[in-house]
Amino acid sequence: MVLKDISVDCVIFGFNNDKLNVLLWQGEIEPLKQLLNPEKENEQIKEIFEINPAHKSDRLWGLVGLHLQADEDLDGYAKKILQITTGIDNVYLTQVKTFGDTNRVPGLRVLTVAYYALINPDYHDLKLSPLAKAIKWYDIEDLPDVIFDHKEIIQNSLKKLRQEVQYHPVGFHLLPEKFTLTQLQRLYEIILDKKLDTRNFRKKIQNMKLLVDTNEKQTNVAHRAAKLYSFDIDIYNQLKEEGLNFRI
Repeated sequence: MVLKDISVDCVIFGFNNDKLNVLLWQGEIEPLKQLLNPEKENEQIKEIFEINPAHKSDRLWGLVGLHLQADEDLDGYAKKILQITTGIDNVYLTQVKTFGDTNRVPGLRVLTVAYYALINPDYHDLKLSPLAKAIKWYDIEDLPDVIFDHKEIIQNSLKKLRQEVQYHPVGFHLLPEKFTLTQLQRLYEIILDKKLDTRNFRKKIQNMKLLVDTNEKQTNVAHRAAKLYSFDIDIYNQLKEEGLNFRI
């Protein structure tokens, strides 16, 4: 049974071409109805789709999400949503908060539990599921028109990401497997929306022993090739467990 008063939405962040992007989608109505209620359409399902303006206009986009099934737990359902709608699996995913303003969905009382996920688009093969009419990356600074309070959910998720990257090294999930120190610094500057002192940044990062020198350099670049690094997964997991201050 679908719960019309509880939904789960995922803010999927991706870092590419020096931009922090968000993955948005437009759902395909009939397959979504079948997923939520494979037996038959009832008034509960009908109401969910009637109040969603994205199903009436190709101009509107929304976060990847679905109404909660009664037999699903929240964290597991958030992972399932990512997998069945985009093919994304095994990514960093964390709960942001529950959005429950009384008028956030006109005509229906809906609580939305939001999560954010971090991926590097170059390392994940996004698949257009039958549930999705379209999926597209948008620069977080240049979002299209979105439904309900999804812009607020995105901004709250970005705020939580900004807080978290200062205490946990989660930003590495947005990078390729091998990266330069300049790429790493640029990622943090974009997330935190501020310029960082290069010398201090590199000193702090290297003192944490997170980086592994791959003994490789960039190739096919017009400028002087920079060293490539990866991060030490064991130290990374230790930092996450200890909650070590990762303030940049």
